[in-house]
Amino acid sequence: MDSLRRWEAAGKINAIRTPSGQRRFDMNSYVPGDKPDTKASSKKVKTTDDESTLRQIAKGIVQYAQQMQKLKLFPYPVVLQLGVEKLQAICVMQNKTQPQGIPDFLSNWAEHPIRDWTIEIDCPEEWKDVQFVEDQKPSGFCIELDGSYINEAERIQKEVMEEVFRKSAQDPNLYVDFRRLLVTNSVITKGERDIKAVLQLKPLQKVLEDSYEEAPASYKKQGKFYCCGHCGGLMHRTVDNQLKCENKHCAKQKKAAVPFECDKDDQVLWLKKGLRYFIHRPGCAELRIEKRMSELGLEVILYPDFDKYDLHIVFPDKTVWAVDVKFWESAYNLAKKVNEPIPRLTYQPYHEAFFVFADDIREYGDEYIQEFINHCPVKLKKSQIMFEETFLKAVEKKLKTCQL
Repeated sequence: MDSLRRWEAAGKINAIRTPSGQRRFDMNSYVPGDKPDTKASSKKVKTTDDESTLRQIAKGIVQYAQQMQKLKLFPYPVVLQLGVEKLQAICVMQNKTQPQGIPDFLSNWAEHPIRDWTIEIDCPEEWKDVQFVEDQKPSGFCIELDGSYINEAERIQKEVMEEVFRKSAQDPNLYVDFRRLLVTNSVITKGERDIKAVLQLKPLQKVLEDSYEEAPASYKKQGKFYCCGHCGGLMHRTVDNQLKCENKHCAKQKKAAVPFECDKDDQVLWLKKGLRYFIHRPGCAELRIEKRMSELGLEVILYPDFDKYDLHIVFPDKTVWAVDVKFWESAYNLAKKVNEPIPRLTYQPYHEAFFVFADDIREYGDEYIQEFINHCPVKLKKSQIMFEETFLKAVEKKLKTCQL
């Protein structure tokens, strides 16, 4: 009720007094915003739909996490304030307990699946089993819902592409070398990065430098950084001083943490958040598949024609398969991002195209695949969508038919 009274005072919501003196609020008159607007508040404006509200909250949580890294705890991001206020309005409309401000939301709501909230939320069913915050950090779902880190990754990709096109006559493999470096070196010393920039990727030196930032000193345990035994990413310390990979799916592999060895005078760097999430994570699966194709004796090209797709596989009978590898927490969010079929190469068009999901999320099962198909604007056959292990079996089966 305190929130409603503040909104009334700010001109965000209309209220009347009953003969007994009690307030009655008109929720259809709620108008989000920082300042009163008498014209706007006189209109009957419906609250923003639930999905939009959740996206706004996700954006606010990501912005707040970025603030916290710089030790700027206050003020809370405006977008987070507005998102929580809209959530409070939903609670009032359903006569349910509401979060008592942002701190209460972050500690008692965001760390629980949406399904466990006190209210009914109109959103994709798969969203209801995830949470916005994990280990006091934005969850993978939250990052995908926000989308800002996708923009960061795409910006750096664009800068790389521009440099590659200018220098491609000198070295057509420049782009592949750059992507491979990011995937295999999500953690690196400044000295090693600078050496690689000069000796291997000189034309991309500036963009390579922009791809990394200093690793947080708080991630050290007993004076050392540790990397995940599965994906190689930098591990952080939990509240009980245990080491944990940023990618929560790596815990299933039960691989021991690896101490990151470096000179005490050197600086430890790690990939920027967007690149860790949208380049390194799927990249691990891309390189796994590439390695397996090579072991099977197949011709395989990584990121063909400047990343038209991820893997170009040629079988002995000259059949060509194109593969786009994906690693998203939410099949719904991924489906909305895929807005065109996998493009064809002019010099060697594929016969079959596949979207392959990293085995790290295989536990999501057939429901994940069906959710992706249901919401993807591109018309797809179920035989085109599969997890990594299933795809490898399909390759082996196809290869056997070629050898008959």
